[in-house]
Amino acid sequence: MRILYFALLISNLVAANVDSLFVRGNYYFDEEKYVQSARSFERLLNMVEHADLYYNLGNAYYRMGEVGYAVWAYEKGLQFEPRNRDIKHNLELTNTRVRDRIDMPDGFVLLDWYNAFKHYQTVNDLLLCGSIFLLLVGVVYALGQFRFIGQRKTARLQTIFVILTILIHGICLDKYWDVTGKPEGIIVSSTVNVYSVPAVRDEMIVFKIHEGLKAEITQSQDNWVEIILLDGKKGWIPVNTIRPLS
Repeated sequence: MRILYFALLISNLVAANVDSLFVRGNYYFDEEKYVQSARSFERLLNMVEHADLYYNLGNAYYRMGEVGYAVWAYEKGLQFEPRNRDIKHNLELTNTRVRDRIDMPDGFVLLDWYNAFKHYQTVNDLLLCGSIFLLLVGVVYALGQFRFIGQRKTARLQTIFVILTILIHGICLDKYWDVTGKPEGIIVSSTVNVYSVPAVRDEMIVFKIHEGLKAEITQSQDNWVEIILLDGKKGWIPVNTIRPLS
């Protein structure tokens, strides 16, 4: 009983601290104290994650002129709510201030549609949708057994829902691999030299990148990470110049 009481007490204290930090962060933002606002929201991230929290954090960083950190916060928010219009709008606005422009190469139209659909879903969304289709398979089977619908119609509906179940779970697996299997990050330093080797040598600089750019992280070594850009360029940068999205 004492353990339960202690657990409830700790839970209430944590909840109160979360509310306090969130209110404080919003207060500082309204007072145009954006550095203090961002600090409050960053502390809050150690306790809880939510799309609204990342949205507010991104707004604070944007007002501070920290383009890279703002992009990072909005990207994190979209991981939780990929269809959130406010976060998407602010991310698009912030991206106009990113100096590096790397456009995706033109792809197959159907593949572009598929990727767009997948981008606006979360793993939980797809799992829920797949579970509903699986449930419908069982419902149709039960209706067929009790002769509420004919055998031919039962077979047809079951086939459709089984195919949709497999398709949705396949997309869900693909989305999960995207989230967990390909670590990405946002450049948060204003200007970053990219080296051909994990060492600071002027003759090894291959190109420069700037804050706000998204890059895939392929490997790490000591205080360095290797990145690859959308256009295929790759190289090594200091680990403290990029903030992971995972």
